[in-house]
Parts: sequence; structure tokens; C-alpha cells
Amino acid sequence: MIINSAGQLNHPKKTWTHHPIWSMVAAFGCYFCVYGFRKPFTAGQYIDQYWLGIHWKSILISSQIAGYMLSKWCGIFFVSSITWEKRARAIIISIVIAEIALLGFGLISRPWNLLFLVLNGLPLGMIFGYIQGYLEGKKNTELYIAALGSSFILADGVSKSVGINVLNWGIAENWMPFVSGLIYVLPLLFFVWMLTCIPRPSEQEVADRSARAPMNQQDRLKLVKELWPGIVAISLLYLCASLLRGIRSDFAPEIWKYLGFISLPQTYSQTEMWVTLGILGINGSLVLVKKNYNAFFTSIFAISCGFSLLVFAGMYGFNHMDPFWLIVLTGFGIYLPYLTITTSVFERMIAITRHKANIGFLMYIVDSIGYLGYNILLLTVGFVFPDLNIPELFFVWIKLMGITGLALCVLSSIYFIKKLR
Repeated sequence: MIINSAGQLNHPKKTWTHHPIWSMVAAFGCYFCVYGFRKPFTAGQYIDQYWLGIHWKSILISSQIAGYMLSKWCGIFFVSSITWEKRARAIIISIVIAEIALLGFGLISRPWNLLFLVLNGLPLGMIFGYIQGYLEGKKNTELYIAALGSSFILADGVSKSVGINVLNWGIAENWMPFVSGLIYVLPLLFFVWMLTCIPRPSEQEVADRSARAPMNQQDRLKLVKELWPGIVAISLLYLCASLLRGIRSDFAPEIWKYLGFISLPQTYSQTEMWVTLGILGINGSLVLVKKNYNAFFTSIFAISCGFSLLVFAGMYGFNHMDPFWLIVLTGFGIYLPYLTITTSVFERMIAITRHKANIGFLMYIVDSIGYLGYNILLLTVGFVFPDLNIPELFFVWIKLMGITGLALCVLSSIYFIKKLR
């Protein structure tokens, strides 16, 4: 607000950058482009390539995930403490480092080039939190972060399609990730500019959702000390979804082959389009629940619905559903809990408790646990059970993770009912 010469309050004139669609497009587009620097390499199958007796693709995925895992631990401190003004610069620097790492992946021979995938994952893993900082603490936060989160569902499929098309141009598998990244550079810069135009939360939004400020060490310790049982429960829910999401995403070509479905480059985009629309609609609708307490427990219910879909897919879908729609169903079941946690659970929890906190801190706690768990899974499969069929493992685990997730939803609900009432 601005005080004029007459001593009256003038509200800043709203422009089209204040419209919710602007923030949704900026968030969706920016993180969609980020995936162009991360996921295209998984489109390669690296046939008959092994190192230390382990399939080369599993090693590459584990290497990038290791970088991602490190970034999540770093993000607990850096993302939670970064100021509004420095976020855009941090995004661009992260992308430059990631693309240089992909250049090194193409230049350096195997096995040393796997180190460049670690370096690639390290900066990319913090960008989600940088973008999220522009969106939280507002009346439409769920809608904005639903757009942000749903972007990587679609981007995951599209980036694989891009990677396959680049391979079809005759580009070698080692150079395909770097070339694919170049395709995304200019669109990414445009969407980063859009992010910088997003206005800060208004006074009314701060009153409704609480202020979101950079956190220091004391703030982080206070929040964890007071809510640690609930944070642990949510982290375990996120871990269940993360394990399944990682397998479904990184081994998509192998899963399609296991189902006997001949996938085309556009297949990956088509399945994720359906999942994206569904998740965006469900998570975005949470903004309609005005009371923070009601919205929080509605979110827990949505998470339980996602795990119920996984139980159904594991017990019935594998033998009775068309492969295309089975993959879509598993996507709904995985991403509904995965994204509801980042979209609404933490947002409303902060709004209820009024802690000096931000989503980035809580998000990177659960993300670090999720990536650590997934990397342990990959290493266990690679070294202890090298002959294990990963697609078969996926369809066994969706039942187990689904049942585990439902039990955790009940336990977390009991804790938060007692804690937040």
C-alpha cells in the first residue's frame, strides 16, 4: 500500500501478473523445462552395457539420484533460507551447472562420465524449492503448486519423448541428454522471467496463511521439535510414493515391455497427460476449502484415496486392465499422495500452527528421505539382487506400498487430530 499526499491509502494497481493463471503458467512452464535437463537420458536403454556386473542404466539413474539426494539435504538449509530476490538467479545458475555437467557426460568416457550425472542432479534438485517460494502463503497456493507439481508428471513423459526423438536423429546415447537440454534453454529463460513478475503475498493473504519468511537454525529446530511425530509420518507416506514414482518414471520403457505393450515416443506423453489433468484438478480444487483445518484433513483423505488406487491396481488391474490405462491408474495412485503432500499438507499445516516456517524446509526434509530410500533400493537391486526383474517388482510393490500408505494415513490422522485441535 502507498500513502498519497492527502494521507489516504492507495492500493497498488493490479496487473495481469496478479492473475492466478500467470502464476500457474510460470510455475508449470519453468519446472516443465527443468525436466529437459534431467530426464531425457532415461529414454536410452543402454542395451548390453554393464559395469561391475550391474546394468549401466541402473548405475546412471542411481548416480543422478545420488546428486538429487545430496541436493535435498543441502536444500533443507539453502532453500529454506533464500530470499525472494535471489531465487531467479539461483534457478539460472543451477541450470547452467546442470547443462555443463551433461556436456561432460558426453565428452568423458565410461565409467567416469557417471560422475557428471551426480553433478547434474545436485543443482537441479533445489530448483523445485526455489520456484515454490514464489507461490506459497497465498489464497490460491494449492492451485499454483498443483500446477507446479503436475508439470513434472507431464514433463517426465515429454522429456522421454524428446530423448527418443533425439536418438532417432542419430545422436549417440551419451550426447542425447546434452542436445535435449539445449532444446529447453530459451523456453526456460522466458518462464523464469514470468516467475520474477509474480507479486508477493498481500496483507490479507499473510493474515490468512501466515507470513513465509526465510528460516534460521533456531526456527528449523523449533518446528521439528514441536511437530516431529507428524513430520515423520508424512515423510514415510512420501517415501512410499517416492519409491514407486522412481521405478515407474526411470524404468518406463522396461515396464511397457513387461506388459507386452509396444510403446511409441508419444506414448509416454499420452499417459502422463491424463494423469496431469486429473491431479491438477484434484489438488487445485483444495483451494476451494477455505478453512485451513478442514483443508488439511481433506488432503490426508486425498492421500488415502491415492494409496487405495494402488492397492486396486496391484490386486486387480494387472490381470484385467488394458496396459495403457493401468499405467494411467498407477500414475494417479502415486502422484495423488506424492503431490498432495507438497501442494496442501505442508501449506495448511504452517497456516494452522503459525510457525515461522516455509514449505521449502518441510518439503526438502521429506524429499531427502524419499531420494535416499530410492537410491538404497536401486543399489540393493543392483548389488544384492542383480537378476531381479524391476517391472515385476513394481507391480508387487504397489500393493505393499498401498497398504502401508493407508495404515500411515490412519496413524497420521490420529496424531494431527490431537495436535491441531
